[in-house]
Amino acid sequence: MRPLKLARRAGWTGALVACLTFAQGVAAEATYGPIKQGESLWSVARKTGGGNPQARMQALFERNPDAFVNGDMNRLKVGATLNLDGPAVAAAPTAAAVAPAPAVKPSAAPAARPAAPAVAASKPVAPVPAAPAAAAPAPVPTAANNAAGEVIKVVGQASAANEAGDIRQLQPGNPVNTGETVVTAPASFLRMKLSDGAFVVLRPSTRFQIADYKYTEDPAQSSSVFNLLKGGFRAVTGAIGKRNHNAVSYKTAVATIGIRGTDVEAADCTDGCPDLGLKVKRGMYFKVHQGKIKVNEKAFDPGQAGYVAIEGADPVNIDFEDPASPLNKDPTPPADPDKCN
Repeated sequence: MRPLKLARRAGWTGALVACLTFAQGVAAEATYGPIKQGESLWSVARKTGGGNPQARMQALFERNPDAFVNGDMNRLKVGATLNLDGPAVAAAPTAAAVAPAPAVKPSAAPAARPAAPAVAASKPVAPVPAAPAAAAPAPVPTAANNAAGEVIKVVGQASAANEAGDIRQLQPGNPVNTGETVVTAPASFLRMKLSDGAFVVLRPSTRFQIADYKYTEDPAQSSSVFNLLKGGFRAVTGAIGKRNHNAVSYKTAVATIGIRGTDVEAADCTDGCPDLGLKVKRGMYFKVHQGKIKVNEKAFDPGQAGYVAIEGADPVNIDFEDPASPLNKDPTPPADPDKCN
């Protein structure tokens, strides 16, 4: 049984080390499309413009209201063509403009008749257009403000669950949103890129909540807070952490990791990590590959590793290559695709 588990683990680790990078950089054109299966508004925004992807998504959504299923920003229509640079399009007036045209054409009617129908028509015509016009603006876009990043690689199976309990399967190109919990299945992994340029790789059997993510031009208004509920991850800091160290943190059951420009790896083994097929001392394990971190306010430098017991004791240093650490028995591949071999 152990060789089987090792083979599975080698499978997902080897697949991750293959490191398919996400292709960016399509020159902005007047239109984009047709939309292909698997493309999302997030991926289109990154391909067709610079700056803040969230602002770009909002602009594309407002310019192309007919390109989304039921006005849902997360459901881009396959086959749609997006207007990239024009003004916002209002779909309702175009339908209203067509309606009066046929009414104007029948001008050949006798002069005596128009007087009577004009009075009769004036009553029904006024209320009828008013009702559809009021119903059209009902959808209010809110998803753009929740977008945190994008999935760039999945091996095996992964899903995302929002706070309402809705679950969706994740594939490369899908967005991940603030408030969602990203879940990897056994022998599976996921790599995501956040809008500030940070990378996160999730280990098998992991539950990782994007608790509070917001990237703006103002460092004081940006935040990047995650909850590791189960499993493990490796992450590389993006612009938020580089501009404001205190804005980024990773919280676990027994400790909080703060960063100082970091490539950090952690595994929550408060349950003993049975999913890894390992027998380890219960607690949270971590390693600092680059930069510095604070674990419950204790500093750790590059090349250092540590452990926090489930009882909530202070973190202690352990050897970076300690064979008792699950991070050495079953290492996590680099989060940044450029560092993959």
